[in-house]
Amino acid sequence: MKVYRAPLSLLAGCLILSCGTPQVVPPPPPEKVPTTYRILAGVSMGGIGTAALGFSRPERFDGVAVQGGPIDAAFFFRMLDKFTLGGFCSRAELEKILAADPLKLNDPDAIAACRVPTPTLKWEHQQDFNHWHYTTNGANFSRESYGNMISDLTLGFGNLFTENPASPYAPPGVDAARMKKPPADFCTNPVKVKNLRNFEYNPDGKYDAITFCDGQPRLFFCRNTQTPVDFCSDPANKRVPLPIAQEKAFADAFCLTQGGVVEANKNDHPLYMLNHAGASDPCREAIGPMTVGLAYDYNANGRRDYGEPTVNNPWERFDDFGLDGCPDALEDGKGGCTTTANAAAVDPNHDNYEVDANALGTENDWLWQQGEPYRDHGLDGVPGTSDLGEGNGKYDLISGRQMMLKYDARTNFRALDEKQKKRFNVMVDGGIRDVFNLGVMAQHLFGLVKAVRTTATGQYRDFLGIPGMVNTRTGNFAPWNNRWKLIPHDLSLLYGKEAPTDEDRVAGEGDHVGTIEQAVNRFYVMFNWAAATWPNLERPLTPFGGASASERQKITWFDSKLLKAKREYAIALPPGYDLPENKDKRYPVLFMLHGYGMDPKGFLGTSLITDSYVTDKDVNFRPIIQVFPSGRCCFVNQTTGAKDCRETDDTGRDIDRLAGWERECHSGSFYVNRRGYTPDDVSLYGDAFFELMDHVDQTYRTQPAAEVEAR
Repeated sequence: MKVYRAPLSLLAGCLILSCGTPQVVPPPPPEKVPTTYRILAGVSMGGIGTAALGFSRPERFDGVAVQGGPIDAAFFFRMLDKFTLGGFCSRAELEKILAADPLKLNDPDAIAACRVPTPTLKWEHQQDFNHWHYTTNGANFSRESYGNMISDLTLGFGNLFTENPASPYAPPGVDAARMKKPPADFCTNPVKVKNLRNFEYNPDGKYDAITFCDGQPRLFFCRNTQTPVDFCSDPANKRVPLPIAQEKAFADAFCLTQGGVVEANKNDHPLYMLNHAGASDPCREAIGPMTVGLAYDYNANGRRDYGEPTVNNPWERFDDFGLDGCPDALEDGKGGCTTTANAAAVDPNHDNYEVDANALGTENDWLWQQGEPYRDHGLDGVPGTSDLGEGNGKYDLISGRQMMLKYDARTNFRALDEKQKKRFNVMVDGGIRDVFNLGVMAQHLFGLVKAVRTTATGQYRDFLGIPGMVNTRTGNFAPWNNRWKLIPHDLSLLYGKEAPTDEDRVAGEGDHVGTIEQAVNRFYVMFNWAAATWPNLERPLTPFGGASASERQKITWFDSKLLKAKREYAIALPPGYDLPENKDKRYPVLFMLHGYGMDPKGFLGTSLITDSYVTDKDVNFRPIIQVFPSGRCCFVNQTTGAKDCRETDDTGRDIDRLAGWERECHSGSFYVNRRGYTPDDVSLYGDAFFELMDHVDQTYRTQPAAEVEAR
């Protein structure tokens, strides 16, 4: 033990004053680290869920691995408002077109003259409401699947565009039942909502808002020339969109002299789909109900034409000047404001948000902060309408966005105290061309983590950039080694080539999942990062042999009191768990959340990756219990009201094939408490995850939480 002695100056004073023998000062007690022996990880929707659950309940975990996520609320709102739901002409431009010819609102050539916003952030996709970014990487992310995901996000968080006190899901003025089960005439008989104001597009209430349809049109091209079939080449289709039943005949005629027509699909024509899918076609009828939104019907023809804007009233309008309430031109360089503008000023108060240089900045960070000027005109932004929030003396935003901020990783990480931030480790990854910009969002989360850390962080541009993970003989990525204890335990990994070839794009290079190699490497990084969390924890024996993987892996369920149903999950016990000599040994737990449209069974096989390395004495990978919760929505029997949160019933039948059973959503819950269609239509999916954690602790030999001197 190191002996701490009094300083020489004190000893000298004691000699003069005859203080006696110097006293030995005991060392301060070592600081204990609260340790849960739990890691939460997830990919895609699971990455979104990981960020939502992990950062909102950090006391339950030692760290999170957010892969292909998170939804960063500030960036996501900006993306929705400016791009995904944006890119429309201004009201003045639309009314000029309307005055000249109302039918021109459905003419893409007339609308193309308007300025479309350009992304200013590195790697951010160029898109607008009529041109959504498309990929086949991980799934077929078409306009139809976008609609389903927006619907599921709305069921989870609430409507992100408008506020309706009668329904967390449906826009104002529309019955929730109609949006839950759209009638056959949904696209031809829209609901009209009158006097729905909007500062940008309908401040005087002149135009009706209407329900509308969208969807991914089929893509056709001519065999010999690869020319896309242009349905707008016939002016009649601009005036009255061509019925779907007639589109094949039109395509045949268009390609008659060019070798005939081909219908594109993602398997046979992936590059064509990447280059052309995701766009709406104003010259064919839209048949997919858009159940969460409204559009302004400027020309009163009962449909959303190509140029007509959607309704977006998410928050009171504000000036994004930062906590000082000052734009750069008025900042005095001391944290305050002047009254004399300096147009050439460049951030005198150093509060401009920049993901790498100033992640703690609040000016231009896309969120309202206390102190920033706002117009107290309500959610519609129009004074004198008595809209929700108008004149109440506080800043207002819709409940759906409030809920997303409640689950937001950056918001919750900022709120942690210094001790909590210190013990909670963060790993993020993402592709630089991720279809939903999730790699960019991961960068913004890690920028904050890096800004508050006093210890080293690891920010790597690709797999080979991680120190010590390259095979010196082959130059390949080689992560299965004992060097992970030397890697910073806050880690960011962005993958993808800056200039991919067409072949790369088809392979998914830098996209949502990545290429096959990138997808596998992402799991390799996550597993090794997680296992290196507890270097001082005893390691149970893992000799080769014992129970097979099929014996240690299973799909099972627990009785969820919160969901009032049986809830499915999968679990993989590590090699050696069943050995008599390990009967008293306990194990840390890795919870892994699957992606959108998947289920626990589809993720269970990933545990095989670690099995071989657990028994490899050269690698000595830590044995971990791996749990795969379900992110699917429950089934509800439409006759009896019974609920089942599994994929198969007690007799092994697929529930989605049984008559009368319907899911509560399309393809995923996003692991958050569901707000549903009506105020009483709730399912506590997020809370049920923590219920599962308690069930796992009660059922398996998990390592109990402890306060330790070092992990």
